[in-house]
Amino acid sequence: MKNIIEVVTTQVKNGVSEAQLLELSHAFGKALKREADGFIKRSFTKHCTQDKWVELIWWNSMESAQAALETMPPTIEFQQFSSILEEEGSEIFYLEEKQ
Repeated sequence: MKNIIEVVTTQVKNGVSEAQLLELSHAFGKALKREADGFIKRSFTKHCTQDKWVELIWWNSMESAQAALETMPPTIEFQQFSSILEEEGSEIFYLEEKQ
């Protein structure tokens, strides 16, 4: 079975420093590792020319990715991280690795 890559594009709310963003992102990544079955790895990257961020999360299956949508929101790390992100303009989609 091929891995699933969850892709989330988002922007950060005004007034949030990059240091604060990265600290909360790191904590969320640790929570994923601890709480989410099927989690493989995560990358959080900044767009080179726009004020956007792209989060890539590798899962061992689509079922694992979907289960995390229920497992993670109650965690304090998810709540703190998502509270500094803009809801409007955010996008989430899934890719299936082919090689």
